Amino acid sequence: MKKIFVSLFILSLFYMVQPVFAQEVVAPANKQVVNNVDFSKSYKTNSENLLYLLLAAINEHNYLIEEIQFKTGSVLFKAYTKEFIASVSAQDGYNSFVKIIPADNNYNFSPALIEKLHSYIELNNNISFQKIL
Repeated sequence: MKKIFVSLFILSLFYMVQPVFAQEVVAPANKQVVNNVDFSKSYKTNSENLLYLLLAAINEHNYLIEEIQFKTGSVLFKAYTKEFIASVSAQDGYNSFVKIIPADNNYNFSPALIEKLHSYIELNNNISFQKIL
């Protein structure tokens, strides 16, 4: 009889521990999870022109530019109390792409932010910047 109680006790311990490992991580209901958003997009322009278009897009939507690194082609900006990193890279002489990601790797934000920047770049892609000096 004692062996039966001990074995039932041990089985109940394994049964009780199992739900702890089966918990799912659920996103909070008040935050929107980003799905199916193009974080990187390719454009038919050189990387320097695309960097200036990106800066113009960030400025157009009144986001705060915190840091610009022209040598690496990256921009750190803040939008709606959240920091983002945008980087511009050249694919070849005529094509380049921009990648916009959150700085803290927390993807709980509205996808409209990234779509606004990409649509501004697409609409003004025919503008080419040139040096004055």
